[in-house]
Amino acid sequence: MRTAIVVAAAGLLMGNAVMAQRGMPAAPAGPAPTCPPSGYMPQAYYAGFGQNGGDGNTAYEIASPCIGKDVREVAESIGMGRNKLLGVKNVITIMFSADGTMADAGGMAKLTKSDFHISYYLPAMRMFLNGTRANGQPLKDIRVFADQYAWNETQEGRGATAAMSTLNDRAPLLKLTPFGAMWSVIEAEGHTVVTKTADGKTVLTGTSPYDGIEVSITVEDRVQHPRLGPYAPGELIRLPVAVTAKANGHAYGATFADYRSNLEPNVWIIFPAQIAWTLDGKPLADLRVTYFRSNPYVVFPVPDVVKQKSSN
Repeated sequence: MRTAIVVAAAGLLMGNAVMAQRGMPAAPAGPAPTCPPSGYMPQAYYAGFGQNGGDGNTAYEIASPCIGKDVREVAESIGMGRNKLLGVKNVITIMFSADGTMADAGGMAKLTKSDFHISYYLPAMRMFLNGTRANGQPLKDIRVFADQYAWNETQEGRGATAAMSTLNDRAPLLKLTPFGAMWSVIEAEGHTVVTKTADGKTVLTGTSPYDGIEVSITVEDRVQHPRLGPYAPGELIRLPVAVTAKANGHAYGATFADYRSNLEPNVWIIFPAQIAWTLDGKPLADLRVTYFRSNPYVVFPVPDVVKQKSSN
């Protein structure tokens, strides 16, 4: 379970006010904080950022001074990093739809208009898997995990049955999107390690203290690309192109291709149209994204029947 983060009010950078709690006055401006020897800031700071679609402001976490330059630049490239008071967790939920394939008993199931709802801060995921199983039978599953619970549903939020044995298989899938992987290296703060591949790509490796999953992100620097978010063709943009997440004795992998900004028009957040997942080097999913939204309203209340089953 995620530990509570202490929220404090402070003034940061150029006198801009930082909000800690609604209705609480901001402290006077002061010097920007520095990274302590531990490599982690002892508390989080927040500022107001506008929501997509004119839905007002939400308090987002400001980037810790322990977070390195490479991590900040990648977060800005894909839309997680925003504002003068830089926040690098500004994508907290997503939903996307995809066609493609996913590993099934005896082979690969064919997916048609399957939906994925993800919350990075809980963490949680709900997968609406529609299509045809490898044996030719219809596939219509709703698979969910939220924090330390896993269950299946017959309808969204209804007909829950506990599926705790699947928790260790589902939780690492959160890391197999660009934003989920970035949350890990962001939360690792000063402990994220930056290396280079033989062909010059940057690799960011870090472990979130909240889940213990080691994540490595391969980043490709590009100047030859179509317009992506605020980046015009010819401007440098730093894109996550591959991820490895080590969890429960297994290696989960992902590759991302065909980044687009027109999946969610007029929002400076980009997402790959092609996502491939592997488990221990074997195909896990091959997804063609047909729809994407950032920061939608998604909820994951844990059903009482699941809590009761887990406590028995």
